Amino acid sequence: MCTDANALSHNFDVNDLGEMEREWLLLIRLNCMSYEHNRAEGCDRAISHAEMRYGADNGPLIASRITGIIRAMRAERKGGFGYLSPQCPSCRLKVTEDEWLLVLLLQAGYRGHRGEIADAAADFAGRSEAPALAAAAARFGSAFGPTDRRRPMASPSLALH
Repeated sequence: MCTDANALSHNFDVNDLGEMEREWLLLIRLNCMSYEHNRAEGCDRAISHAEMRYGADNGPLIASRITGIIRAMRAERKGGFGYLSPQCPSCRLKVTEDEWLLVLLLQAGYRGHRGEIADAAADFAGRSEAPALAAAAARFGSAFGPTDRRRPMASPSLALH
């Protein structure tokens, strides 16, 4: 979590993300907050937010799939993970490079193309392969039904600048 507006370098603008990706980012940050503070508050807030956004049937599933990705990240990713506070108004306007790469992985999982998922997982993990991350991203994507996939993604061509 940040302690001031410039705590982490390589910040991107949150407005470069679409609405769906901003929702995912909030769920990521809430989950990370729980790991950092060893409390369930962040996970509880993530589930509540996901229920409001995706409904009582799909919300908890989507929130838990993001938790699965965070767990896989902790097992396979080289180095740490820089994220910004979900509570800080200044932080909500920015995205770290680590968060950006994770959103790209979530997008790949959402689209459901195995090769793209594997590549995004390896890029995010900083290694040649990241099978646990790839599997978690695929499970994340499977949480969205066919009606969700018919809607175009807000930012289909995000890339690391």
